[in-house]
Amino acid sequence: MAGLFGTKKLEEKTILVVDIENASVGCALVRVSPGQQPKLFAEVRTALPIFTTLQTDALLREINKNLRAALLHASTTAARMRGHTQLGTMGVVTEAVVFLAPPWADSVAHTKGLRWNFEPDVTDMVQTAVEDVFGLLRVTFHALGSAATHTTNKLFEDGSGLLLCTVTGEITELAFLQDGRIQGRATIPTGKQFLIRTLQSHGGLSTAEAHSALSLSRNAGQGSHHAAKEPLSAAATQFARHFKDVTLAMNQHKDVRGILVIAAEPVGEWAAQALAGHEPLTDLFAEGTTVRALHTHHLMPYLAAHASKPDLIFMLEALFIDERN
Repeated sequence: MAGLFGTKKLEEKTILVVDIENASVGCALVRVSPGQQPKLFAEVRTALPIFTTLQTDALLREINKNLRAALLHASTTAARMRGHTQLGTMGVVTEAVVFLAPPWADSVAHTKGLRWNFEPDVTDMVQTAVEDVFGLLRVTFHALGSAATHTTNKLFEDGSGLLLCTVTGEITELAFLQDGRIQGRATIPTGKQFLIRTLQSHGGLSTAEAHSALSLSRNAGQGSHHAAKEPLSAAATQFARHFKDVTLAMNQHKDVRGILVIAAEPVGEWAAQALAGHEPLTDLFAEGTTVRALHTHHLMPYLAAHASKPDLIFMLEALFIDERN
C-alpha cells in the first residue's frame, strides 16, 4: 500500500558542512546513510584574528578568506576520495548545509515559533564561495541555534525548562526551550574572545599564554595560574551578571529547570562554573536548577566517525543534518 504513495528511497549522501561564527570559520564533510550513524571527516576550523574593535567589513573579509581556504581543504579531501576504489562515492558531494551564528542569524517572533533571518551579505558571500570551489550545489542555511535545539531535544527526553547557553567567539546566545521549541531567545555580547582580551589586558599574558591559562582553568576552578586567577574571576563575575540581566529581561527565569552550556572546550566548563558559582544566580532560579556543560563525549555515541580531536559544534550540526535526511 505504501508504494502507491510513491515512497522515496533513502540514499547515502556526502554533504558539505559550513559553519560561520563570529570568531571562527569551519568546514567539514558528513556522510549520512540510512540506518547508520553519520560520519564526520575533513574537519577544519580557523580562528579569526582578535580585533580590538569589531568592524563588520574587516570581519567579513577575514571570514571570506578563511572560508575559501576551508572549502579548498574539503574539496581536496573529496577529490582524493573519489580517486579511491572503495571510498569513491564518499567523495561525491551532493549539497551544502550552512550554519550561521549570531549576529549573522537573528530571530523574530512568529505565531508558529521563531522565524530566523540571515544576514544577506554573509549568505551571498557563502553561496559564491561554495560555487567557486565546488561548482553548482544546493545550498541551505540554518541557524546554529536550530542545530543546538534539535540535538538537545534528541539527547534529553524532555528538554522543557532547559535554558541553552551557546558561547561562541564574541557572542553568547540564550534560548529557552519549552515543549521542544525555542520560546525565548536573547544574546550577550560576551564570548571566548572576551576572556582572551581580559587575560591579555589585565593579566599581562600573550595570546598563546591566555589560551593556555584558559585551558588550565578547566581543571582548577576559575584559574589557579597566578597571572590568570584574578582576571578570570573578574571575567566570570561579569559574564554571570550579563547572563542574569538578559535572563531577567526574557522573563522566563522562573520556568528554568536546567542550564546547558554549549561551547568548545575549555570555555564550556569555564562558563558552567561561572554560572554555577555566582551567588546572585541562586536567587534567580528555582531550587534544584542544574548547570552543566555539553561535552564531546556526550555526542560521540551518536556518530560513527569524527576527528581525533572532536569539534563539538560540527558534531551538533552533523546530527542535525542526519535527522533531516
